[in-house]
Amino acid sequence: MDEEYAIRHLDNITQDHGLTYNVTSIAPLGLAAIIILGVLMLLLKRKHAVLPMIIAACFIPIGQRFVIFSLDFTFLRMMILFGMIRVLLRREIFGFEWKLIDKIFIVWAISGTVAYTLLYGNLQALVFKVGGMYDALGMYFLFRLLVKDWDDVRRNIVYFALISFPVALLFVIEHKTGRNIFAFMGGVPEFTLIRGDRMRCQGAFNHPIAAGCFWASLLPLIGALWWSGRNKVLVFFGFVNSFLIFLCSGSSTPAGAVVAGIVAAMLFPARYLMRYVQLGLVFVLILLHIVMKAPVWALIARVDVVGGSTSYHRYLLVDQAIRRFDEWWLVGTKSTAHWGWFLFDVANQYVSEAVRGGFLTLLLFLLILYLSYRGIGLVLLMHRKDRSKTILAWALGVSLFMHCIAFFGLHYLGQILVIWYLLLASIACLTPAKVTYVRKGKTVVQGEAA
Repeated sequence: MDEEYAIRHLDNITQDHGLTYNVTSIAPLGLAAIIILGVLMLLLKRKHAVLPMIIAACFIPIGQRFVIFSLDFTFLRMMILFGMIRVLLRREIFGFEWKLIDKIFIVWAISGTVAYTLLYGNLQALVFKVGGMYDALGMYFLFRLLVKDWDDVRRNIVYFALISFPVALLFVIEHKTGRNIFAFMGGVPEFTLIRGDRMRCQGAFNHPIAAGCFWASLLPLIGALWWSGRNKVLVFFGFVNSFLIFLCSGSSTPAGAVVAGIVAAMLFPARYLMRYVQLGLVFVLILLHIVMKAPVWALIARVDVVGGSTSYHRYLLVDQAIRRFDEWWLVGTKSTAHWGWFLFDVANQYVSEAVRGGFLTLLLFLLILYLSYRGIGLVLLMHRKDRSKTILAWALGVSLFMHCIAFFGLHYLGQILVIWYLLLASIACLTPAKVTYVRKGKTVVQGEAA
């Protein structure tokens, strides 16, 4: 297998239907949109500055890009650049409060880049991973600088609810006609993908699974706004629209995430007993692993919420990653094609972190998730008397859990990174750097929180 083939397939190129790398592809409407959104990014007040990024993610296919000296500048990357210029010109970078999760995030991004470059040992690999690091660090820290408090978090969720109206309409049209209206821009297929008897709509997103996971993860966040006492009509229809978009995607991965989200939402009454719930879950998984004929992760193969899914492929990918730990633990591996049929398609975020960055990068990624959950737990303790904030904090945790479930069926790239990094940044902004709270009548003082 040649090097270029390994690089492309290791990064799940099968998820980018219709996308062409290293070729400038700009539709006049796309160019006009990115100019307008870029100007809005520069001119809007900070509290509204995330809106242009949200619009770009929902309406501009990832196939829209400039290529300069073999460097790919997707329109999302251009929006990050506009955002960087904005925060520098407006000096919004000053007064930034570092959290532990911010530092770990940087180390994670650097670890993946170094490991991947060492693995391939050439400039092409370095350039490729620097582009990914630019996306990760640029997007995450842009959101960290723009999202400051609870009002900002709520406002951004309201923006998603508003945008859900035109997005849902376009998804319904695609579902009825079998044609994707965004195809003229490139990066998405003209004809809607079909599996069995299900239409798998994707709109401007790079894959139906990504579209479904994007909007499914917003369901608990939009639903949580119901208890804020404002915009209830918008919240209701925003929730319905998001659910409709998720249904039109016709994919098992977001469906599994929704089921997991429902279970997590139902645990809200036990929110201060989650340590025991987590320990109980670990005990059950260990017990199942002992009594089952197959390893406990074989349960992944039984997840087929909508029928016709590739859940067995997901299980086999995890199983082979565990069994072939010696192949990737140091700096990753160039190819997983020899692991089994179609296993070059690394449709799993956890496995992708491992095979592209080695064991250290995977551990850092898991540490980011841990710090996010820990931050939510601290926020719940600090605001336990404020029901609106408590519900929204729990919803952030539910959405995070849904992403963690979706990671078993999708390697994140493209527009879904916007909602993922915005979620992490929102959790980080609400988590205090220094923690003082009361537990069992005693004041507990911690150092860095998350």
